[in-house]
Amino acid sequence: MTEGRQNSKRLLGRVAGAVTEKVVVTVDPDIVLEHVDLNALLSRVDLDAVLARVDIDALLARVDLNTLLADVDMDALLKDVDVEALVRRSGIPDIVAESTYSMAGSALDLARRQLVGLDVVVDRVVDRLMRRSEDELREGPPSLVADRRGTPDPSNGSARVRRMRRSVSGHYAGAISRAAAAAIDGLLIGGLYTLGVAGFSFLLDLFTSKSLTDDRSSLLGIAAFAIWAFSYVFISLAITGRTMGKGLTGLRVVRADGTAPEVRTMFVRTLMFPLSVVFFGIGLLLIVVQREHRSFHDLIAKTCVVYDWGDRSAEMPGPLSDFLNRAQPEAHPSEASRSRS
Repeated sequence: MTEGRQNSKRLLGRVAGAVTEKVVVTVDPDIVLEHVDLNALLSRVDLDAVLARVDIDALLARVDLNTLLADVDMDALLKDVDVEALVRRSGIPDIVAESTYSMAGSALDLARRQLVGLDVVVDRVVDRLMRRSEDELREGPPSLVADRRGTPDPSNGSARVRRMRRSVSGHYAGAISRAAAAAIDGLLIGGLYTLGVAGFSFLLDLFTSKSLTDDRSSLLGIAAFAIWAFSYVFISLAITGRTMGKGLTGLRVVRADGTAPEVRTMFVRTLMFPLSVVFFGIGLLLIVVQREHRSFHDLIAKTCVVYDWGDRSAEMPGPLSDFLNRAQPEAHPSEASRSRS
């Protein structure tokens, strides 16, 4: 009896298997999936309960990271990565360039402020020695700065209040800044000329076996140096209004009224420069004692040199500005209006 039941179960199992196989082969899975509501099915699944039953530690313990990483070809992976494009998109080159420019500009401005501070100190000493009144003092060309003579101080009758020179943009450049600019230009002129002569001498010896050592060559060298120095100064002033030295120290050559000079004016100024040097540099001494700090060749060409730091304001050092503010405070606007009334 028992054996008959077992045979019946085996027979039913075979029949069920055959029928199931026939159904699987016959039924299209896509049609079945179309009738399945996945949203309803997933809504009945408790994901929190499923995740709670997952042992993450045990799962990670079964993962061999060394074997996994060993199968990763890093060279092939990085080969497809455009590192330069990633760096450009991150903006790192722009940040580095901006930081470098800012640091260089700050260092240059610091050096310029020290020169301006020395200029102001020298100006005050010379003004005291020459006993100049406030009415005789001038800050810069009229088109670049306002008249330095301020509003009458009611406590001092007709005396003028001197405007503070915290910012010196457009003001007449002092002797120290101009001397520093001239020193830089002198080094550049001499250095570049020396390199040029050395290169020319090397090429001359290489192709002609001659040298620049005879007296005639010395005279030609002096003439060449004079032409080079004139060209360096004139071309720089004609194009930008400043030489390399003046550019580094924050100076610019303008006409006496503050407007941009013509090329002819720059030519005359450069040509007349030797006249300022002869007779023990008396023409250059005018930069110290003359009220507008104009040298002899400036007076002939009707030019002057002013502070110009480009897009940044030319300023004096902070301690010097504070000292001048305490020594020469400006009149209050209300006091000025009462004095005028």
